[in-house]
Formats: sequence, structure tokens, C-alpha cells
Amino acid sequence: MLSTQNEELIMNTKVRNRERETFSEMREFQIKVYQKNGEAEFIQCFIKNISESGMAGSLTGSLDLKESDVISGVIEGEDFAIKIRYEGTISWIKKSAESVQFGVNFSKEITLPDVLIARLMAVA
Repeated sequence: MLSTQNEELIMNTKVRNRERETFSEMREFQIKVYQKNGEAEFIQCFIKNISESGMAGSLTGSLDLKESDVISGVIEGEDFAIKIRYEGTISWIKKSAESVQFGVNFSKEITLPDVLIARLMAVA
């Protein structure tokens, strides 16, 4: 039987794996959209936050996406030689005078590389 301290550590580890990493501005990692609803599309923007089950992005200018659009592409960090393929559905869009922000729920969970988690935590 596990001690209370060990149970708490295990629970914290499980919770940590699902926590969302948030940061104000990070331009080293980009979201690149290559397909929208099965058709070729190219949109390049920056990550605002990310977890294993979804992400939020930010783009200055206009965004040709609607809620429930299915998109796919890569999350890329050129300085870190990282490319993570994703597919998901746009869950929300928020427009302001300066930018457009949007959220994506991934179709299946992705594994975040350690270098991405470390960089996100350093910026936060």
C-alpha cells in the first residue's frame, strides 16, 4: 500500500502531465496550418499556450478560420529541430484590434517534447 506522500506525488505527476503551459509571447515555436477541411491552406502563427490535448494560437491580421473547421499541420521550432504533426478542430476564435486568437482541440493527444516544455516554462 502506498503512503499518503507517495500517493500525492503520483497524483501531482498525473496532474502535471495534463497542465496547460502558458506564456505571454513565444516566437521560437510556430503553428503552421497546411490543411483546412481537407483543402490546401497555409496559415502561419504563434503559440499562446499548449497542452497534450490542445493549443491556442495568435496571429496579427485576419484569419480565415471558423469555429468547427478541421485543420492539420505542424508545430515547428526551427532553432530546436522540432516538428510535431497535429490535427484538430477550431474550438473558439477571439478577435481584437491587434490580433486574432484561436483554440484548437487535437483529434488525438500529442506528446510534448522536453525541450518544448522547458522553453515554455522558461518564458512563463
